[in-house]
Amino acid sequence: MSTKNEPAADEPVAEDATEPQGAPAAVDEQPPSEEDKLVAQHKLTIENSEKVRGADHPGTLRARSDLATAYWKFGRYDEAIDIEEALVEDTRRVLGPEHPEALTARANLASSYWTAGRSQEAIDIEEAVLADAERLLGNDHLATLTARSNLAFSYSSAGRTEEAVKVQEQVVADRERVLEPDDPDLLDARANLASAYWNADLPDNAVAAEERVLEEVERINGRDDVDTLQARSAVASAYRRVGRKEEAAALQDRIIAESRRLLGSDHPATKAAIKTRELN
Repeated sequence: MSTKNEPAADEPVAEDATEPQGAPAAVDEQPPSEEDKLVAQHKLTIENSEKVRGADHPGTLRARSDLATAYWKFGRYDEAIDIEEALVEDTRRVLGPEHPEALTARANLASSYWTAGRSQEAIDIEEAVLADAERLLGNDHLATLTARSNLAFSYSSAGRTEEAVKVQEQVVADRERVLEPDDPDLLDARANLASAYWNADLPDNAVAAEERVLEEVERINGRDDVDTLQARSAVASAYRRVGRKEEAAALQDRIIAESRRLLGSDHPATKAAIKTRELN
């Protein structure tokens, strides 16, 4: 419906008619944002796939999943969840409940639930996904390892610290068995285990885990590496937390010297290391 009143057909329009005084100037429409462009592109992909291949084609289902992921990245969690809840049902119906993509759809929904603060619903799904992955894919499949890691993180974040430690210890053991010694996922698992120990108030275990991470990072990357420097900082922090002040101070002095050599005296990391030493 037009927002302007059109003159009747038999009413002459004054030739000298002008805009009333004080009328607002026309406002140019804002160009679409990158977010709007990306969402529109995903929606067009879904529309085209539905026309050419049908709503139930696996490619169409994946296109819908891509849109949900975009919504999630932009913080539009409710919209992501709406799509993912429907995808769980549609993927199960089209591909079967035991298809790997059906497991992925459920895992994605759990992640969105967690981000939206629906932690118990997320954990319920993650427990079921892990059980199904173990049954269908085996304990050593990468999807199973990922499912177990996700559950450990969720347990820890929800305050179920003893369960988190138990599961995360299994994650590390599994990845040590399945992955290559230098695989970044194994380092991540060890770092997550240290975190789980801290959350469970097991400081001695946590310090040992931090030291192991440093040992592995230094072995893989060498001493003169930023990641090694960060791992060493984590160990110094761990020493301070458990009252090993002299060891922490000595290690912090080494961190400062190495940071100056590798990054320069004016680098923010170097300045932060110096400030940490002064405060402790």
